[in-house]
Amino acid sequence: MTAEAIPDIDAQSQSGVSYPTPRGERIPMTDPRHFEIVAFLEDESALLDSDDLTGWAGLLAPDIVYRAPVRTTRDHRNMGVFESDMYLFNENIMTLMLKIMRMTQTDSAWAENPLSRTQRIVHKVRAYQTGLAGEYEVHSSIVLLRSRYDDPKLEILPARRVDILRGGDEWKIASRTIYFEQATLGVQNLAIYL
Repeated sequence: MTAEAIPDIDAQSQSGVSYPTPRGERIPMTDPRHFEIVAFLEDESALLDSDDLTGWAGLLAPDIVYRAPVRTTRDHRNMGVFESDMYLFNENIMTLMLKIMRMTQTDSAWAENPLSRTQRIVHKVRAYQTGLAGEYEVHSSIVLLRSRYDDPKLEILPARRVDILRGGDEWKIASRTIYFEQATLGVQNLAIYL
């Protein structure tokens, strides 16, 4: 997957569109591929909720792009527009693996010590053909619930995701763009994965 194949946030920001429009034909919910995609996303969430970052790393394609553009608040004609060149994070396989190694193999990952207790709820999964065999554009919504320390309050982080998934013998995440619903995130840090 090349950067050109990732949804063009810039063009959509200039036109005032909040989220990318699917580019291909939708896969029916009764299609076995749709069931496989939903099962993959549920299994991925379970890995992350159980803090199995090494297992999650095995789901990433070597050319992954993992990013979250900054949301801006503008006048009512352009509500929900995302920046085209500013990101809360913009990662590739190397930076993701370095962070995972730091979290799993060192004592210096203070942001997650002690570990957060999380639940990821993935829903509204819609899959579309991309035109490449075995590759799918998947739109979904996610709500992250996170509890930290002994604080009785939950951190709630809602977002929409656009993934490029590759099927075959194993499913892999080739791209993930996360569109947070909040312009100012109500969480202490982003030391978690969505």
